[in-house]
Amino acid sequence: MNFSPIHIGGRTKVNPEEVILLEADINYTILHLSDGKKLIVATPLKTLANRFQSDGFFRTHKSFMTNLLYVVNFDEEQNKIILQNDLKAKVSRRKREAFVDSFNHFTTK
Repeated sequence: MNFSPIHIGGRTKVNPEEVILLEADINYTILHLSDGKKLIVATPLKTLANRFQSDGFFRTHKSFMTNLLYVVNFDEEQNKIILQNDLKAKVSRRKREAFVDSFNHFTTK
């Protein structure tokens, strides 16, 4: 995949392959990176979701967008994704089937 840095706010850019999870916090977004760092930006998740739209990212919930590269497990009973670095993200009821399809399609590539 061809990943170029994505503008996330201010003068900050990030490589999408380093982002594990984007988490909404009112008008802020917390980016969880693969090296364990967190970045907090004053850009809403809705805006960043448009910028991160690619084969590797999926909006699982109104508050979460995950990088499918870092999915370790999907707990179907609790509708939660377990990601690297012990991160967890919810999957909404309505997006569950689409997530499973996207994840299966992504892993078979």
